[in-house]
Amino acid sequence: MSPLTVFCHRIITTLALVWLTLSGHALAAPLEFHLSGVDGREKKNVELHLQALPEMTAEAFPLYKHTIKETVQHALEPFGFYGSVVDLSSPSDHSETVDIQIEPGKPVLIKSVNVLLEGDARMEKSFKRLLKAYKLTPEQVFEHEDYETLKRMLMTQAQLIGFFDAHWVVAMVDVNPAEYSADVHLTLDSGRRYRFGELQYVGETSATRRLVEAMLNFAEGDAYDATKLVKLYNDLSASGYFKHVDVQPLRDKAQACSIPVKIDVSPRRSHEMEVGIGFSTDEGPRISLGWNKPWVNDRGHSFNADTYLSAKRTELSTSYQIPRGNPLLDFYSLQTGYQHKNLEDTNSRLYSAALHQWHKVPDGWNRDWFIRVEAEHYNQASDRDNSLLLIPGLALSRRNAIGSLNPIRGTAHDLKIELSPGISGSGSRFIKVWGRTKWLDTFASRHQLLARFEQGATWVRSVSDLPPSLRFFTGGDQTVRGYDYDTIAPKDSDGKLTGGRYLSVVSLEYAYKLVDKWWLALFTDSGISTNDYDDAWKVGSGLGVRWITPLGPLRVDLAFAVSEPGSPWRLHFTIGPVL
Repeated sequence: MSPLTVFCHRIITTLALVWLTLSGHALAAPLEFHLSGVDGREKKNVELHLQALPEMTAEAFPLYKHTIKETVQHALEPFGFYGSVVDLSSPSDHSETVDIQIEPGKPVLIKSVNVLLEGDARMEKSFKRLLKAYKLTPEQVFEHEDYETLKRMLMTQAQLIGFFDAHWVVAMVDVNPAEYSADVHLTLDSGRRYRFGELQYVGETSATRRLVEAMLNFAEGDAYDATKLVKLYNDLSASGYFKHVDVQPLRDKAQACSIPVKIDVSPRRSHEMEVGIGFSTDEGPRISLGWNKPWVNDRGHSFNADTYLSAKRTELSTSYQIPRGNPLLDFYSLQTGYQHKNLEDTNSRLYSAALHQWHKVPDGWNRDWFIRVEAEHYNQASDRDNSLLLIPGLALSRRNAIGSLNPIRGTAHDLKIELSPGISGSGSRFIKVWGRTKWLDTFASRHQLLARFEQGATWVRSVSDLPPSLRFFTGGDQTVRGYDYDTIAPKDSDGKLTGGRYLSVVSLEYAYKLVDKWWLALFTDSGISTNDYDDAWKVGSGLGVRWITPLGPLRVDLAFAVSEPGSPWRLHFTIGPVL
């Protein structure tokens, strides 16, 4: 058949299809397709491909029959089915439905995978880790999405760490439908890795530049890494010193594989006020006021004062912070505080002043060395006294979580060691150790476990030698639910709470995701504050609802104090991250 004959045949066929389609719109309803032999994602993809075909009538079906078969077969190829058999039933005079019977057949399996890196990327461990974590393996079903994902991840990694000239030398798959096999060939030429060039400061002052340089996590000439720019931006924003932060690589000004970086910051010098209103079942309604002065001087000193008011507790505190390097990680803090606590059998007025030296380690242990002076005037059950204590100590904390305010898994650890040689008499000497750990995990997308353990111990001649702020109490929203706040503790002969030398709390909670942002939880808490562990542990159990909010989960718990006669119940309301 001559080329001219073929061309004329195609023109006539096309005109006929157009005529039949247009006439079908006026005379008959469009055809519908009924699929069998496939389901799930394969069926969905076939339906999407068929929907992309032009509408056709029964009269046009013979001309479209081959196109429909090819469309179905192409729709199954992304899932490894290259030899699909497709049978079509013809529409009848009384039906506009075409039955499509599909036999996908055997899927194509990967026979070999050849991934080569050329250029400087050959020496980069990040590519090796990526290929190890996400790799196509022989005997695996060849799916287009897996192949494209691997290509995308390799190129994305190249761009993230400065291989801006990276390109594919080879990116192909040899599919042999007869043998049901596929050979994957990928060769990425990364070229040279770019480096950080000149740092260009915008809107700088001597003070802002000093603080920015203290937070820099790279230097001119270092290998480019976009994650370092993101971290620098986040650190500058989180420092509280700046009202505007912009960190940008100037790729259009790159020369000789060196990229300048623009750092634009504007200092926040005005006084800032914050007002907060809240409620918890531990303390009832509460209000907080805060005043912050980010820049006391050009050396980056800052000051803040906070007030906290509730029916059971009043707090006033101030903090003067002095950077000694990176202000987010290394700083001194001078703190003063006043607390009045009127709760159950405790009536205490506490005055304190402290010096803290902080050293924070991202993804590691944060360390706080401190020395504190406390003066406390108190009535605790039958104990009425004044105390004056010098308390040096160390606090350690660590958080590792996936997700910030609403984590899906992670751990949290806290440890505090305090001691006192005594100022107002030898009876005030003590050593106190307290620790808490939390563990959270989400599995099968809808199931979550939260475990908590807390332990404290005080070595002191007698618990009556300690002021109430240093004794152990437990019970409430964050410890043993089903009990009122700080109502679990040893009691005197009059039945009044005295506080204990030791503390132990364990908790286990299971949550199930009902719908998006709503979880149902079951929990059991058990704890004790004691002087000798001869007392019975208190147990609280119940169920709760979790609503995921931008501020962290809102938790509403109905808890029963099962250790008490009649198992009285109590509602608990809290909001905030669990780790």
